[in-house]
Amino acid sequence: MRRTLERRFLIGFATGVGAAVADLLYASIAAFGISAVESVLLEYRTPLSFMGGIFLLVLAARTAIGKGAVDRQVNPGTSDAVTAFASGFVLTATNPLTVLGFVAIFAGFGVGEGLTDTSRAVSLVIGVMAGSILWWLILNSVVARIRHFISARALQRLNLAAGVLIAAFAFYELTIAIMMAAPWLF
Repeated sequence: MRRTLERRFLIGFATGVGAAVADLLYASIAAFGISAVESVLLEYRTPLSFMGGIFLLVLAARTAIGKGAVDRQVNPGTSDAVTAFASGFVLTATNPLTVLGFVAIFAGFGVGEGLTDTSRAVSLVIGVMAGSILWWLILNSVVARIRHFISARALQRLNLAAGVLIAAFAFYELTIAIMMAAPWLF
């Protein structure tokens, strides 16, 4: 939302599509047999937690100190959209809670050992991707419509609040990583 507020619809939506592609990756893993890659994902959970936590801390700092300026004249270029896409993908893909969320949701649907019917698995994966992109499209469309009504001061406050919230998630993720890497400390 912040990127849509500050940099217009394209950048916000590109960030969301990056997150949706990471969702697609994890949905594919879950739908086509989480048991086949579960051990690999769990083996790298600690480094993923560290990377995700550090990435979130950097994001929190950049968000909190954001200028809060709504640039009403900016016309983002293709490279800006690609960068936004990549950061949305990395943020979602390095979050182990995303993996665990998909495993939990799919387990609730009885997808723990993979779907035996390929067409059902493909439908499930396409549904996750379509739903995620639709969510980002609607959210960014609404934010793009109201962005002109939000003052620079209000945006600064939103940035600070978002930065604090992101930092809290980062500290949680780093705590989990430290607990896994050095359980004797706890």
